[in-house]
Order: sequence, then structure tokens, then C-alpha cells
Amino acid sequence: MPPAIAQQAAGKPTAEAPRLTPDQAFLAARRAYLKRDLRGLDAAASQARGHLLADYFDYWRLSLKPRSADGSVIETERAIERMLQQHAGGVPAGLLRRFWLDDLAARGEWARFDRHYALQELDPDAGLRCQRQRSTLKQQGALPRAGLDVLLMVPREMPSACQRLFEDLLQSGVLGSRDVERRMFRAIESGSAGAIRQGARTVGLPSEALSRALSATAQGSGNQDGRWATLIRLSQLARKDPTQAADQLNGAHPELGTPDRAFLWSQIAAAGMKRMLPESHAWARQGAKATISDETLAWLGRAALRERDWGFLADLIDRMSPIARQDSGWMYWEARSLAERGRRDESARLLLRIADGFDFYGLLAREDLGRPIQLPVRTSGPLDVSEIEAVERRTGLQRALRLYQLGLRADGNREWAHALNGLNDRELLAVATWACRRGIPDRCVNTAERTREEHDFALRFITPFRDDIQRASAERGLDPAWVYGLIRQESRFITNIGSSAGAQGLMQIMPATGRWIAGKLDQRNFRLEQLHEPRTNIRFGTFYLKNVLDDLGGSPVLASAGYNAGPRRPMRWQETLPNALDAEIFAAIIPFDETRDYVKKVLANATVYATLLSGQPQSLRAWLGGPIGPRVPPPGGQP
Repeated sequence: MPPAIAQQAAGKPTAEAPRLTPDQAFLAARRAYLKRDLRGLDAAASQARGHLLADYFDYWRLSLKPRSADGSVIETERAIERMLQQHAGGVPAGLLRRFWLDDLAARGEWARFDRHYALQELDPDAGLRCQRQRSTLKQQGALPRAGLDVLLMVPREMPSACQRLFEDLLQSGVLGSRDVERRMFRAIESGSAGAIRQGARTVGLPSEALSRALSATAQGSGNQDGRWATLIRLSQLARKDPTQAADQLNGAHPELGTPDRAFLWSQIAAAGMKRMLPESHAWARQGAKATISDETLAWLGRAALRERDWGFLADLIDRMSPIARQDSGWMYWEARSLAERGRRDESARLLLRIADGFDFYGLLAREDLGRPIQLPVRTSGPLDVSEIEAVERRTGLQRALRLYQLGLRADGNREWAHALNGLNDRELLAVATWACRRGIPDRCVNTAERTREEHDFALRFITPFRDDIQRASAERGLDPAWVYGLIRQESRFITNIGSSAGAQGLMQIMPATGRWIAGKLDQRNFRLEQLHEPRTNIRFGTFYLKNVLDDLGGSPVLASAGYNAGPRRPMRWQETLPNALDAEIFAAIIPFDETRDYVKKVLANATVYATLLSGQPQSLRAWLGGPIGPRVPPPGGQP
């Protein structure tokens, strides 16, 4: 921004400074808000009166207002109440109400908190839901146990409001010593120092002992600090070196009981499986009876799956929470376990429950049942012009569109999601169609995916840049359905998108990779900004994808994983395999959460795209390819 405009946006008008446009003033006000510059915010907002997004100014201004004990807080409260009434139902009002709810909870004004909680425009996060439970406890003196585990017994650091709720529940007697132990175990499972510190205060572990446990080396610090310190130390060591942790656990630890040892074996097994260590299955067996979270059970389940230990896998799934067991992946593997043990009728009944889905496991279930993968046909007829035109009149979507035009994608997505609340399937399809026409491909796809009964797969799986993708795919000998499936997962077809790691454009190419590809293609005078040009990005991305595919033996599963995590990682994972695995099993045990999810989505996408592009039923298993076998590392251990 030129100096004169910057001065004016910061509240320092100059004689020669031109006025800002309303959009420039909005952006200047937002920058001032982020800097907590109230004067600069007011100065910029004064030049954007009547802006479509002007209610953000009130939210920003009021959330920055100082609180004091001299009575000024009363005026602030009145202003907040006025804004909440004036802009009720909107996103800025929802954000302000969240801010206000936190303020009311901090002051213990629970009756007012409850009134505003009932009126909130946005879905509450975990911290706010914990404040709601605190309100009930404070006002009624009691609280039912139902739902508390979802908030409090999670393997991660709790929001401060949830920690306060936990302590309130202990003080009131709703929770007891067994709950303290459960919470501490979940904290240890998380591996988070913050979560462990929260739990350590509750169990009374001295800070010096805690520090020694968290900072212990592989050699350890002995067991003089007691049970909790040993549990923390060995679980932390497992994350760094599972084998060392296993060796130490096999030693004498009189401070540990049998359940404690089972818990530690579960942690060692989970950490080992994240490194694809062959001992993970035996460790998982030793930790089989531990009381652990769904996350740890899932890692033990992957260890069982790699060894095709179907009975053990079934036992682990059976111990998962009802929510986890409803996941299509674990339902599929439970069904597969039943089939492998000869219980085919039970397996088929379970597969039928997920076979209507078009995710990875829904498609696999269809094939296992012998049903062709066919896409649903719309039954309600095409949209008419008036239905599309009605979308233009939806203020929430216009607000989102303006935010996208201003480069504020995250803010725009929040407005967009809020605008979709309450829409039926036909209205969602009208919005998706409008989004595609307005050049917002990610919202087109994501909105079309929200339909419940009436689906349009041409909107869920759009095919922009068809000539460029067909040409580049043919040049590299790739199936365009796979390229489309990968782009859909990488960028949702947004050309100017960039990741936090620096990946650019449709196929999310890293700058260093882009320079390497440019050299290989002898493209001189290459500039990084060219990665935002669709044709260049697609040409570079397909070249790289073919390179990865060739390096990984032609396996689409390994190549998809390599595109996401780098080609050397799938090579190392292959080296750990005891024997050949079905490709779907390998995809399920990939040790990186992001990559595991990515591979399954890319190949499910490719199957649907192949069906759309060919007009014929397709097979996901054909896309997965044959079994993935062990890879012998080259001399020196380098790929």
C-alpha cells in the first residue's frame, strides 16, 4: 500500500492522501483489528460505510473494547447487545456472541450466559460446550454424566474451559479418583506436554518429578519418582524410540501394576506401528487388554491388519467406542474379518450398511458384494433458470463471494457454510451450480457433497481444464481420471491456491520440485508464479506423477502416497513388510494420517472420475493394482 494510503488507513489523514475505496477501507480496517489498533480501525471503517460486510466493523470494534471497573463496561455491554439484536443470524454476530459468552463465563454470569448460548448463530466449539456444562453445574449443583467423556476424556490437551470443568466436577463430587486416572492416561496417550501437565496437577505429581519424566533420556532416570513418572517417561520414550522403551519396560518396575504395563505396551505398539516396525504386532498383543482410546486402538488394529490377524483385529474393533465403530473403514474391516473367518453372511450384512457410500470403503464394499460401481441418476429433473437466479439473491452467498474477491478465503468459507444452513438438496445443487459458474470450484464441489438424497456427481466431480488434463495425461501415459482424482484432493481446482508448506496451484507443486521439473523439461526462464497457470501446473504435475509412478514400480497406491509424502517414504514402508499385502491393506496401514487419508480419497476419486468419463462401471480394486510386496533396500540403504 502506498505511504499516503497507509497513513490514512491507520487513522493519519494527510492533505494529499486519496480516499480509499470501500473494499480497500475494509481490508485496512481488518489489518487494524488484527493489530488491535482501535483508532486505525475506526478511521478505516469511516470510509466504508454501507459496505456489504460493514457489520464486521462492529464485531471487530466491540471485541477490542477494553473492560474496566469504572462503569464503562456497562456501555460496552449495551453496544454488544445492540449489535447482537441488529445483526442477529449473521456470522459477525455469531463471532461476537462467542466472544461475549467467554466474557460472561469468566465473570460467572451464568443466567445471561445460558440466554446467549441458546441464541448462538455458530456451532459451539469444545471450550464453549464445556462452559455450558459449567453453567449447569454452577446453577444446579449437579450434572449428568452423559456426554462428559466426549469433552473430557480425549487424548489431547483440553481447552482451559474444559480443564476448569473437570476441576469443578471433581470438587463437586460428580467425578472421582477413577476419572482422575482415566484423564491422566488420556493425557499420556496424547504425548502432549501441555495435556500431561494438566493431568499431573490433578494426580499430584510434583513438578520436579514431572520435569524429569518429560525430559528423560533413552537411558531413563530410574523409577524413584513413582508410578506416574515412569508411565510418562516410558510413553514419551516410546515416541522417540519404541525399541528402547520396550527394552526398558521388560526390566524391573515394581511401581507398575499389570494394567500399567499393558497400557505402556499399547503405547509402544502404536509408536512402533507409526514407524512400521515389525515388532509392533507382538507389542500390540501385549497391550491388548489396556484401557485405551480409539486412536490407540486404531494403531493396534493396523498392526493386526498388517499381519492378517483377523481374530485379534475383530477384538480390537469390538472394544472401540460406538462412534468409532460406525466409521466406514472399521465397519469394512470388521466385515472383512468376519468373511476371512468363514462368517460370510454376517459379513455381507455389515457390508450392505456402507455399500451405498462413494468413499473408499463404500466402493470396496460394493465390489465385495458383487455390485457394479454405478453413479446415481438424478430423479427430480434439471434445475430451471429461476432456481439459479434465486441464489444470486442470497445475501450470505454474496457476502462470501465478496470475501473471496478480497482474498479472504477462510472468512469466505465461514460465511458460505453459514449460508447453507437449512437448505434442501435441490437448493444445495442450485448453489453448487452457481458456484461453478462464478468460478468458485471448491465451493461447487463441497456444496454438492452436502446433499442427502438427490445427488449430482457432475457437480461433485467437476471436470474443468479438460483439454489440458487430457493432453498432459496422454503425453505421460497416465489415466486422466487419476489426474482429476488427485487434483480434486489437492486443490479442489483452485488455480491460485498455496499451502502453508509452500505448495502451489492445481497440483500443489513445491517450489524446489517446480524448478527441478523445469530443468527436466528444459523450460528456460521458468518463474515460480507460472505454477499458478493451469496449463503449466498440470504439465509439471503430470510429469512428476509419472516419475513417482515409475520409481515405485507402477503401483497407483504407492505413487499416490509418494506424491503426497515424497517417494522415498513409501519405499521405506515397503522395506518393513513381512510379506506381500493386498493394496487396500497397505493403504489402510500407511503410518502418516494425512497420507493414509489422501491415498484413499485420491483413488476413490479416480474410480468415480473413470466412471464419469467412460460412462461404464469401474472397479476400485483395478485402480489399487495387485499386492504390494516387500522391497529390498539397495546397498547402503539409500533409495
